[in-house]
Amino acid sequence: MACCSNCSPTAKRLCALGSAIGVCVFAVGLGFLWPALVWQIAKKEFVLVPGTELYDNWYDPPVDMYLELYLWNWTNADDYRQENYKPHLEQIGPYTFLERHERVNLEWSEDEELLTFQQKRIWHYVPEKSVGDYENDRVVTISPVLLTVGYALRNEPEFLPLIDGLIMLNGLATSPFYNILVREMIFEGYDDFLLTSLLSLLEILPPGSLPPIELPPYTKFGWFYGRNDSETYDGTFTVGTGKDHVQNTGVMRLWNGANTTEYYRGRCGQVRGTTGEAWPPFGNLRGTPPNVSVFAPDVCSAVTLEYLDEVERFGIKGLRWYGNDRVFDNGVHYEETACQCTAEDEASCPVLDNGAMDVSRCNFGAPATVSFPHFYLANESYLNAITGMEPNEEEHRFVMELEPYTGVPLNAKAQLQINLQTRNYGITLLNGIPDVMLPVLWFRQTATITEDLADDIKLIILLPDIGVYVAYGIGAIGLIGLVLAFYFSVTRWKLDNVPPIPTKVAIE
Repeated sequence: MACCSNCSPTAKRLCALGSAIGVCVFAVGLGFLWPALVWQIAKKEFVLVPGTELYDNWYDPPVDMYLELYLWNWTNADDYRQENYKPHLEQIGPYTFLERHERVNLEWSEDEELLTFQQKRIWHYVPEKSVGDYENDRVVTISPVLLTVGYALRNEPEFLPLIDGLIMLNGLATSPFYNILVREMIFEGYDDFLLTSLLSLLEILPPGSLPPIELPPYTKFGWFYGRNDSETYDGTFTVGTGKDHVQNTGVMRLWNGANTTEYYRGRCGQVRGTTGEAWPPFGNLRGTPPNVSVFAPDVCSAVTLEYLDEVERFGIKGLRWYGNDRVFDNGVHYEETACQCTAEDEASCPVLDNGAMDVSRCNFGAPATVSFPHFYLANESYLNAITGMEPNEEEHRFVMELEPYTGVPLNAKAQLQINLQTRNYGITLLNGIPDVMLPVLWFRQTATITEDLADDIKLIILLPDIGVYVAYGIGAIGLIGLVLAFYFSVTRWKLDNVPPIPTKVAIE
């Protein structure tokens, strides 16, 4: 105790006790205020404006992302007219691509609370992570263009025979199937005579002479044709920067200039969630968010994930969310998902069994649905109509892992399957085609935090604890000082030169 040696015992007592109590009070104050102080400083970095670490990592992601593409090969397509026939599908792949995102045409609002941008997705084939021969492998599948034409005209009895006759008489298509190179089916595209002929026909006919047929605006067809290095394919995003409030960081506000899409009703059509790469931190929230949402341009809607459990990556504790059976329920079991039904008459909903969501209006009018791979968590009716599916929770579950304090993604495994509703639709070439939900491809996007980035995040996470640990240490010193102050007060700093207390004298 740094109290003067010549002071009176009372002064020494007061000095020692006051110093010890002051140290204890300082420790308590530091323990309570330090985390809040660190949070106030740290959250300035959780803003999507140039100069912050979050912006740098968002603009030029330090983590490699991979796209794994699996195609479904229809192995018994030639036998489709046989009795009790079921399509048998064989999974081929994965054909793996390194995926990079480049943000272009960035524009901030005047108050910097909103950021509007477009993104280019760039893919490069990675043979060492792939299975099969990407250059020479072939796949047998149904013609998406033929199905799209039939689906678009299914309720047009006046025009359907006309288009069907043009297809047959002019040989625009000769088979409902394609036996095609994998690389053409994915990125390169293939020359589809039916597609180019219909596009030419729609250009020369007077407007309104045919019902609207929405076709891909390309002369070739491929599931990812026209997407590689495209600035416009994914649309225009407007997100919160977090400048006004940290909980708005990365949250979708508009897509293509609107806060709702035209494809779904109610909440299903709302533009919400994040793009999956910039998340608001959970550092000042109490408890665990029960769900998180990722806006997916491929389905023109948000995919909502439910909280699952805690995980650990490179020594960092995180929280994990997953896609459950609500994601594509269509209102079969959960009332809140009824808005996924796209039927014009709501009274006829649900049209589809649970497990596959209609995305036809989002995909050039093709009779397409989206599900989890292998119809994981889907209605048994989809699995019973075909063979070759092997749904597996570990392999086919959609998961997202986030570090809760910073909101940094630790691991992501986003995977979806594209299916086509095959049926006759009144097209001659489709006579005898089974009425099934036919898987055509599924993809998995993965990204995992690196060890170097994990080390940086650990430092940010430790900062609030460092102050608390220091407070514990100072508090311990204060308590020790308090004990010593009491000890010396009793043993050494006794009261000296105190006049005796007068006693009563008996009066005789």
